[in-house]
Amino acid sequence: MFKSLYFKIVLILLIFIIAVMCAVSAILINGVSGYFTNQFGSQMEECFDEGTILYHELQQAAGGSNNRTNMKEILSSYGSILGIDAYRNYYVLDGDGELLAGSDILLGTELAITPNILAAMAGRYDNRIFSGTEYADWAVPFEDGRVIVYIKDSLEEVRQLNQVIFSIILQAMFVGILIAILLSFFLAKAITSPIQRLTHGTRMVAEGDFTHPIEVNSSDELGVLTANFNYMKDQLKETLDAVSGEREKLQTVLACMRDAVFTFAANGKLLHWNNSAADLYENTFDKAGIPSLDVCLEEMDIPLQRDGKTLRLTSPDAEVERSKDGFVFRDRIFAGRVFDVSFGIIRYAEGGKMVPGCIVIAHDVTGRYELDESRREFVANVSHELRTPLTSIKGATETILSDPEMEGEMREYFLDMILSESDRMTRIVSDLLVLSRLDNKRTKWQVETFDMPASVRRLCEVMRTDLESHGHEISCVAEPDLPAVTGDRQRLEQVMINILSNAIKYTPEGGRIDVKMFRENDHLITTVKDNGVGIPESDIEHLFERFYRVEKSRTSDAGGTGLGLAIAKELVEAHGGRIAINSRLNEGTEVRIELPFVTRLKNTETEEKAV
Repeated sequence: MFKSLYFKIVLILLIFIIAVMCAVSAILINGVSGYFTNQFGSQMEECFDEGTILYHELQQAAGGSNNRTNMKEILSSYGSILGIDAYRNYYVLDGDGELLAGSDILLGTELAITPNILAAMAGRYDNRIFSGTEYADWAVPFEDGRVIVYIKDSLEEVRQLNQVIFSIILQAMFVGILIAILLSFFLAKAITSPIQRLTHGTRMVAEGDFTHPIEVNSSDELGVLTANFNYMKDQLKETLDAVSGEREKLQTVLACMRDAVFTFAANGKLLHWNNSAADLYENTFDKAGIPSLDVCLEEMDIPLQRDGKTLRLTSPDAEVERSKDGFVFRDRIFAGRVFDVSFGIIRYAEGGKMVPGCIVIAHDVTGRYELDESRREFVANVSHELRTPLTSIKGATETILSDPEMEGEMREYFLDMILSESDRMTRIVSDLLVLSRLDNKRTKWQVETFDMPASVRRLCEVMRTDLESHGHEISCVAEPDLPAVTGDRQRLEQVMINILSNAIKYTPEGGRIDVKMFRENDHLITTVKDNGVGIPESDIEHLFERFYRVEKSRTSDAGGTGLGLAIAKELVEAHGGRIAINSRLNEGTEVRIELPFVTRLKNTETEEKAV
């Protein structure tokens, strides 16, 4: 309501009336007050002029012996000329401003020393009338200031007159406000009615309804505006229908594209993006923030820079494929995915002219990239793991062949090395075969029901020689009356061997290893805890990756292929269980294995595929 045009028109008229009446009131009141004080000053100057009879008589009386009484009688006889009444009084003062006589003795005792009295006390006839004071006064010195005639007007009559004037103005303002309200109502109605119809029409157009023309009721400016609006609405509908058809075609094409498509203006501002682009940026940017071209270039690590309305390479050595209309950048990593990103130039309408923009198409090649990377990484890891024992075998063999007369003890040392490295190669190939079978679902499972705690205790005894060689202590505690486990006994024992071997290798001499087994709902929980070197927090999430080794926190002679934990994870999950590692650097590591008492494995007779 308070923002409506009707309210504003009424408010403006009310403010106008109030402002006019306030101005008139101020002018009248100030005029009356000024007129009265000016009249008072003129009257006093005429009465106390040195050439007047009054002044001459007062001068003679002031020099006599009974000046107080004589001057009072003279002033009293001239009372009508001086305008003496209930609001204006005369007083006779001595040189110190003390009251000698007056028309109102009671008020005279309360007289204050005013600037005019001070001037008269100094023997000067120098009266001034000050505006804004509650009184008007006039002081005339006689006998060089030894006697002073003082006239004071309280201006009460002026104040009463001003109150009457103010009351009249208030009444006039109240009548004016009523008239203004009535006039503003009709004025506002005449202006706002066609505007309201236009507002309703624009709202309908904004909502897409072009079927209701606005009625034209007048031929004035508002009527012409209404007619022009109806014409504009018809033209706009035709234009929008044409644009809508083209837009539907474009949006259908873009929505069906699996590639992320962005279009940018010449200043880098985003013009459009399709659903794939929105999904791509949904987890990268706040939904309220719209990425610009500069943001895309930075986030995708593209060596391009906007130079005015063109794009240029910031690195002349950048790996880029140039096309007819732009650039293609391969294998750009962004938002956890890999893309081939193409940049091209487009033209769009802005400000009535065609300006150049930029289109960016991001083609997701994550699958191909990950496959290539995994192949390269696998080949590199296998090559590295096999090259070390092959190098040792070749070196030992060449050493034996180069010295036919080598001592038997030395020859036996090199032959043991060849045998040891051959066994190492065999273990690597065996681990790779196990992982290959697990990946291809070709593993032969020998499922049986067995006592898992008894198997773990037996493994601890089997590995006691290795434990004693490192000076480790081991404890194996199992909750009593644990149910038997149904699963592949050999594979689960392989898991425990891998875990215990790691605990032995990566615990400093004289360490302690605790194995605990207990029931938790329908699962058997096995924990293996050591007080070894521990694992950095940043490496824990990678421990189950193939060929991953935490070299920074391990001793240099620990060895290992980095496949043990990967195999353990695959075997435990194949049984329907879980394996997790909790570790702190320099404090120790705890491995937790959860196995259902009845696993999901069944005996299989599937033939193994040769790898």
